[in-house]
Amino acid sequence: MNLRRSHPASSLIYLLVIISYTMFSKEIFLLAFSLFTGVFTQIFIDPKKITARSIFWNLIFFALIILLNPLFNQTGETELLRIGKLRVTEEALLAGLKIGLMTLAVIFWFNLFNQIITSEKFIYLFGNLAPSTTLLLSMGLKYLPLYRRQYERISEAQRAMGKYGEGYFRKVVNRVRTFIALLAWSLENALDTASSMKARGYGLKKRSHYALYRFRKSDFGLIIISLLFLSFLILDLIFILPYRYIGIILIFSYGALLEIKENFKWHYLRSKI
Repeated sequence: MNLRRSHPASSLIYLLVIISYTMFSKEIFLLAFSLFTGVFTQIFIDPKKITARSIFWNLIFFALIILLNPLFNQTGETELLRIGKLRVTEEALLAGLKIGLMTLAVIFWFNLFNQIITSEKFIYLFGNLAPSTTLLLSMGLKYLPLYRRQYERISEAQRAMGKYGEGYFRKVVNRVRTFIALLAWSLENALDTASSMKARGYGLKKRSHYALYRFRKSDFGLIIISLLFLSFLILDLIFILPYRYIGIILIFSYGALLEIKENFKWHYLRSKI
């Protein structure tokens, strides 16, 4: 059992617990560990998402948050630097560090959320409760990455055809041409999607649903563990619990440990063939 093969409800509850605690936590160690486990879990689920380009831009974004926070937040008693009327305090830099760690950690966990809770799982979970809203959100989860990949394909095709030129004006023209091609493709894709939805009976009151997901004992166990984690984290935010770091480390590492177990199991069974 891992997060990808678990029931959508159990995976959703676990990810929401992790993301919620990361957003409300104020300790640098816990935010850094949340970021570390998010990256570590991402490596086991889809290592292709961790590229040098994404790491570079994330570091730039992280540094900008730390450096720009003292411009808007000049509170604090420990003054490190003064530029004219601008005070750079230690407290403002630490606050920027916390905001940067929290933002990056939430971004990585939401990337995992987008990969684990796919549009099909989202519709399966909430399709009967709010079909229109669920369809809109699932289409957003699906089509935004799809449009980005299609834009890159169109750009690569135009480069291969020699239509990309040098200079600022030529780059603007090339991007406009690529956008027009993407717009035409998206309209055609929207017509195909509408025809497919109509053929499958979308909007009918007595429409059945097909799902491959089975609720197993391991899924029930994951939900119980996630709810225990949630109660522990709520108590930890209110009171300072003993051995709190051990419990929090186990909570954040649980998804990565499941992925490691499945990988070892897969390689072991494969070696027996």
